[in-house]
Amino acid sequence: MKKLFICLIALISTTATFAQNNTTGSLNEPAISSRSSVLIIPFEAKMYISDIDRDLAQNHQMNFQEIKAKFRAALDREIFIALKNYYNPLSFYSIPPNESRKELGYIYNSIGYKYELVPEEVVVKKENVGTKLIGKFKKKKKEEEYIEAGIQGGQVVSQVDNREKYMKTTLVNEKLLPSLNSKFSASHYIFINQLDIKRGADMRYAASDEGYKREIKVHYTIFDNVGKELSSGAIKSRFSSNENDIDKIIRVQFPLIAERIVKNLIGPDASEVE
Repeated sequence: MKKLFICLIALISTTATFAQNNTTGSLNEPAISSRSSVLIIPFEAKMYISDIDRDLAQNHQMNFQEIKAKFRAALDREIFIALKNYYNPLSFYSIPPNESRKELGYIYNSIGYKYELVPEEVVVKKENVGTKLIGKFKKKKKEEEYIEAGIQGGQVVSQVDNREKYMKTTLVNEKLLPSLNSKFSASHYIFINQLDIKRGADMRYAASDEGYKREIKVHYTIFDNVGKELSSGAIKSRFSSNENDIDKIIRVQFPLIAERIVKNLIGPDASEVE
């Protein structure tokens, strides 16, 4: 009877662990052999800019390094979970820390960054009439802010370009992808280039988005395993200026951003990935 009781306890514990892993997206789940793998490269520590860390630190009694580390790991995790329906996701958070730091150090030393114009603003938020009108205004404003260099009306005009930009990853070391391919056998690589969290969104949103005074902006670049760029840009999500709960910010905002990044990887026809 005692042995039976111990076996039942072990079975219940195993079942609970399995259920927890499936609901939270454990990084150690076995790969599905028929699927391609995608490796997520988290943003470099220096590529984090936040205006609200002081507010978050006071609310959670966390230091700035802990806040950055939590956002970095959470974004990686949500992308991992969003990938699971289409690929075998691979994360540096699933390997020993020493090995992870060494590999990421090599990656960061093998890439570069450059600013590119945002091809199309993607804001993760339900659209209404107000936001549609704002979108049109922003497009017109961007066009007005760009002036070509040359002579206009007898005056020398220099180029002024205030259009929004995002941080893009470039592959500087030609040996990087062959090295990653040999170790991870991934078909694609998602580079999270930078994470920005702004205290105040553009005032042009104020009329229709009064409660959305903070903005998360995730810069990313996706390459295939031969170095072809498949997608690159920035995804935004806005949230209340009164929200200082870091867990809620992650829980509500990051899945939306992760799903958009994965959607940009798989393209319009997700069925081809299976």
